[in-house]
Amino acid sequence: MGLDVLLYDKDDNKIEYYEITETLHNEIFNSKKLWRSYLELRKLSDYYLSDEEYIGTSIMGLIDDLKRYKMFITQHKKAEYQEFIDKISKPNVKRISIAGD
Repeated sequence: MGLDVLLYDKDDNKIEYYEITETLHNEIFNSKKLWRSYLELRKLSDYYLSDEEYIGTSIMGLIDDLKRYKMFITQHKKAEYQEFIDKISKPNVKRISIAGD
């Protein structure tokens, strides 16, 4: 099981469910990478205890962190990583809830 990502619109209606796979999570938070300096991204580092909500500027912060961090993602995971960025970057997404197992 991956991290559950729920996307909501301005009326707090669920738009979409998405899953960050365990393999993508491991790719992002590999101990040899510099993820700790990305303020919004690092909130998701604990695979089992992650329970975060992003609203407004924190959504923009997460998207910015993910875009800047992309250079550290290996080629075979880039498409899955970009898909996550694309999903949360849709203009109608106003709240993101991310929870671990």
